[in-house]
Amino acid sequence: MSSRPIVLVTGGTGFLGSHIISQLLSQGTYVVRAVARSASKLQAIFPDADKNDLEVVQIPSLTSDFSDALKGVTAVVHSASPGYLRDANSKEIYEGAYNGTIHLVEQAIAASVKKIVVTGTYASLFDGDFKAAFGTKLITGQDFGSITVDQVDVNDSNTMLIYVAAKTIADKKVWELAHQHPEVDITVILPPVIFGPFVPNFPVTSRESLSTNDFVYSLVLNGKDTYAPNLVGHMADVRDVAHAHIAALSAPPVPKEDKRIIISAGAFTWKGIADLIRKERPELKERLPREDLNQGFGQTAAPLDTNFAKEILGMGQYIKWEETVLEALDAALTLERK
Repeated sequence: MSSRPIVLVTGGTGFLGSHIISQLLSQGTYVVRAVARSASKLQAIFPDADKNDLEVVQIPSLTSDFSDALKGVTAVVHSASPGYLRDANSKEIYEGAYNGTIHLVEQAIAASVKKIVVTGTYASLFDGDFKAAFGTKLITGQDFGSITVDQVDVNDSNTMLIYVAAKTIADKKVWELAHQHPEVDITVILPPVIFGPFVPNFPVTSRESLSTNDFVYSLVLNGKDTYAPNLVGHMADVRDVAHAHIAALSAPPVPKEDKRIIISAGAFTWKGIADLIRKERPELKERLPREDLNQGFGQTAAPLDTNFAKEILGMGQYIKWEETVLEALDAALTLERK
């Protein structure tokens, strides 16, 4: 039996979670206990992982009983979350993003886990109108959207709105639990939109499987006369976001301050990405919005305070956005070779 500590990871078959597991396995500090709805799918992503390094536990849903999976666990990284991009159901999104998160955190606390890292979203920094996201005021980890549980309508067909609301109120509830249990060191990582490559063996089988890389892919799908009106304007590389979660496992507690940590490589525009693709992937230029086309809408561009990530996680540099989006596009284009 290994003497290394065990970290339980959720979401291991997902875009971000698979990178977290990959980096943990490369680091070798922990035995990784990955929970997934499909053990075979996760094992197929990591076919060469030694069973002494990677344990796979099949659990039907995020609201299932985790008590057996949590036995002997030192730390939890909770990256699992329902998607909202296609064929999503608002009730399922709320159930997974809110109830699933709180259920796991409560069970981890009951199991005497001492470190918990949760994947949040930078969208929880803003009110529902997102006005501050388009402003000039510096946004910090102390900012919080004002939505409450009572304001969430799970019958709303706007799945993006439900996702943001559920993640926001889950974030708030996590900190309520953290304040009740100061013996547990909790961190919430707040990334914007995540792009980048997939881990080897990641199953790219449909546009849904592309996750948020589909936003980049859409630039070569929607024709020469339009930009899809996607208003998000900050990004981070999936490898940087995964690294942030792992760095949080060894980061010390911060007295009297909640560790809500913004991860961002900076702001971007879709026209800027299209121009980069036109230059670096000239074979795709006829599939892009034409060069003289005005984007026609603004994107979130409020300055984000990432100093906490530098101070607590040692993240002073990020992968350049150009590398990130080109690798995201290349990863998405593998779908066309299927």
